[in-house]
This record gives sequence, C-alpha cells and structure tokens, in this order.
Amino acid sequence: MRVLHCPTNVAGQAWEYAQGLRALGVEAKVLTFARHPFGYPDDVCLHLPSEPSLWRRRWKLFKNFVRVIAEYDVIHFHFGGTLLPHYLDLPLLRLLRKKMVMHYHGDDIRLESVTKKANPYYPLMGYDKDDSVTVKRAARVARYIRTAIIVNHELYDCVSPLFDRVAIVPQAIDTTHFEVAYPDPGTKTPLVVHSPSDRNIKGTRYVLEAVDCLRKRHRFEFRLLEGLPHEEVIRITREADIVIDQVLLGVYGVFSMEAMALGKPVLCYIREDLVNTFPPGLPIVNANPYTLATELEKLLVNPALRVELGKRGREYVERYHDCRVVARKLLEVYASLQCWRKRNVRHSRNQSAPRSPARMLAADGRGVEASRPG
Repeated sequence: MRVLHCPTNVAGQAWEYAQGLRALGVEAKVLTFARHPFGYPDDVCLHLPSEPSLWRRRWKLFKNFVRVIAEYDVIHFHFGGTLLPHYLDLPLLRLLRKKMVMHYHGDDIRLESVTKKANPYYPLMGYDKDDSVTVKRAARVARYIRTAIIVNHELYDCVSPLFDRVAIVPQAIDTTHFEVAYPDPGTKTPLVVHSPSDRNIKGTRYVLEAVDCLRKRHRFEFRLLEGLPHEEVIRITREADIVIDQVLLGVYGVFSMEAMALGKPVLCYIREDLVNTFPPGLPIVNANPYTLATELEKLLVNPALRVELGKRGREYVERYHDCRVVARKLLEVYASLQCWRKRNVRHSRNQSAPRSPARMLAADGRGVEASRPG
C-alpha cells in the first residue's frame, strides 16, 4: 500500500500519521503546497507561493497530479483541500478508482450554527462564519469521497449529514521524540506556559486575565509562547511546570498532547457532553474561562498533584495518541474504503429526500450506526 497525505500538514498531523504508517511497514509520504510557518516537516513541498505566476503554479499542480496518479493507492486529503483547484481532481481520481478519504481538523468543517448550540463559550471567540460556504465545499467533496475522518466527536454533527461514513481517528504524536521531564516538586517559582497559535481560538484573553489575578497571591513565572518555531515551543515547554492549552473550543489539541508527552499537567476546557467520548482516564484539568483561575491555583499550590498529573498524562498519550497506535486505526479505515459506485443521492443539507444516517467507524475500526455523542 502506498499512501499520500496532502496537501497541508495541519499542526504536523499529516507527518505524524505518515511516521506511524512507516513504522508499520507502509509506504507513506507527506506532500504540501507550502512550508508550514511553524516548521513542521514534509517529504515533498511544491513551494507554490514562490512561483511568479498563476500559470506556473497551475502547471506545477498538474504535473504533480500526474505523478501522484502513478505512484499512490490511497490519497489521504487534509483540511478540506485536494490536489487541484476547485476539486477538479476528485472526479478523475474516482474514475481511476483510487481510494480517497478526507480528514477534517477543525475550522475547515466546523459550523457556527451547530457549535453554538453545544458550546456556550464558542461565541467568545468572536467568529462570524458563513456556514453556507463550508457546507458547499464539503458537499462537493462528499460527491466523490464517501468517508470523512475527524479527530474527535466535537465535529461529528457538522460532518455526518454530508458524508456516508465518519471515522474517528485521534490526533497523533511520536512519543519517543519527547523526553519526559516531570515538574520539579521542589521549585519555588513554577513556570506556567501558554502557546496560542490563534488567540481567539485558544482563549488567550482569559488565560492572561487568570494569570494577572493569581500573580497577586502566588509566586510563579508565566511565558506566552507565541510566534515561535515548533521546536522552540517544545524546548521551553519541557522546562515548564504547568501548561495551559485552549479554554474555549471544548476539546484538547496537539499542544495538550505534546505537553502530556513531556510529563506536564495540562489545563484545557473539555465540553461536558464530550468528556465521556474520550478514552477513559483523561488526566487533563477541565477549566473554562470562568474556572481557569481556580483550577490553575490548585496546581500552583500542590506540587505533588503536578507530578501525578504529569505521569498520568505521559501514560495516556503513549496508550492512545502514539503515532504507531493511531496508524493501526488508519489502516483499518483504509481497508474499509471502497471504490465508488454510482448512487442517486444529492449531497445537500437542503435536500428534500432524507439521507440514510452516516455510519461511524469506531476506534476499533468497526462500522456502527452513529448517533450524537452524549
């Protein structure tokens, strides 16, 4: 099996999935259109932004597409993008009977109308999205790709009306690349870090407010890791005693996983209806914008708790998020992909005839009738 992950490397996830697949003996590569601003690696980069004209960029895309057709069996798309503009590659890939899957990561499929109902803190992000554009793009993809992958249940209600099947495949990291450094219980000045890739999504405003409030009562150092290369963020986080991730979105992300792999206690908001959808034993301290100061204070005054949560976090990511563990789930999804057969179904949220419910590939790869979590 030859697998291509493309055309973007969101939070380094395409690379991590490919690394896990390679460890299992699968030929997997990552192709991107441009270098990631945080320096995440890839195997092939087309460097499209450096091309001087639109025609040069289009010609490079076409040549790359011809090469991909010849070399790969499974095309694993990420973040709603494909290999040619306007999804022109999808009908061609379908005609050639290539196996395809679309992997959604967040704002590429998140619908404001859906998320607002489930997450009381979503409006605090200040977004004003046009859901119709997102739905239109995803519906066009769903005409040619039957299975969509999401990283957790938070996006399920956004994806399931459009795709025949939804697979839950967790985010991945290579835990062997993270040297454990549990918090020092003897430190007198704990280091708290927060790394916002997007301040609105991460809720950085509320993190800064909690930090300012607690500085009046406790001695600690706070560092905002913003605009730094990924390697530098990891280096500084390894020295930290407490990590604050995102406090608005309702799920934990890659930075939480990396912090747990380093043995750090993590604060992050997990939506109440999603808590039980994650594997058991999640050691993240659940904190929303209004409880963050209280929960952070508990960790500041309890060094033993910081160490305990750090150890549990390391065990958790090794068991559920290591790239080799996640790659096995990907192989189950790939094995379930079928070549297209024509179906008389219109992929639209406004269709008159109701669609049959999406089927969800559970964590063990089995297809089951899916319903909204919680």
